[in-house]
Amino acid sequence: MEIEKEGLVRIAIVEDDALAERRLEDCLCRYETEYGIGFSVVHYGSGFEFLERWACKADIVFMDVDMPGMNGIETARRMRETGSEAVLMFVTNLAQYAIEGYSVDALDYVLKPVEYFAFKLKIQKALRSVAVCTDRVIQIMADDQTHYLKSSEIRYVEVEKHSLTYHTTNGALLGEGSLKNVEQALEGLPFYRCNYCYLVNLQYVSSVGNAEVHIGNTVLQLSRSRRKPFMEQLTNYYSKGGRSK
Repeated sequence: MEIEKEGLVRIAIVEDDALAERRLEDCLCRYETEYGIGFSVVHYGSGFEFLERWACKADIVFMDVDMPGMNGIETARRMRETGSEAVLMFVTNLAQYAIEGYSVDALDYVLKPVEYFAFKLKIQKALRSVAVCTDRVIQIMADDQTHYLKSSEIRYVEVEKHSLTYHTTNGALLGEGSLKNVEQALEGLPFYRCNYCYLVNLQYVSSVGNAEVHIGNTVLQLSRSRRKPFMEQLTNYYSKGGRSK
């Protein structure tokens, strides 16, 4: 079944085995719940169907190696011929089959049967490599409602005990959770802690002092131990064409 959710990380599962497909989708759903990141998942039952229908609309592709008609290696090779830079993860029963994946620039492989804890490490690695995903959507529970936030709308996130405040371009939202989980949901995007209780979107940093970070008219404390790595992250962000708001 095709599910289109604008703005979420787009996942393609190319798999002819219904059980294996269900295991992958269960892992993705569990990761969504655990880390609040949103996925848009589309399933393709064969390499032929994938090449015919996908139209380069995927950020991450989970590709079964052993499929009838056209195997995963050949499907991936044809995918790369279209110029696609999608992150490619092979799904296979035997790790040795995945070695061929280097010829089609595969990032890694997932072993069958898919187990969540091994999968979690793989999807986190894939998310770090999703260069096209510059504006991610995360799901949060705040004010007893489910909210979907674009990363570009988040100015900074503040934690106090077990409460999180998302300071956004549209106001503040109060939720619960850990700042560590928010960091993982936003991994690979320009967010960095200026101290233990503030996670800052670098695109909103207007200036930095000796012990403070300015987000427009808001002043956040910058700890001594984090000042150097924070400035390195900010410099790296601007060197890649980042802009403050």
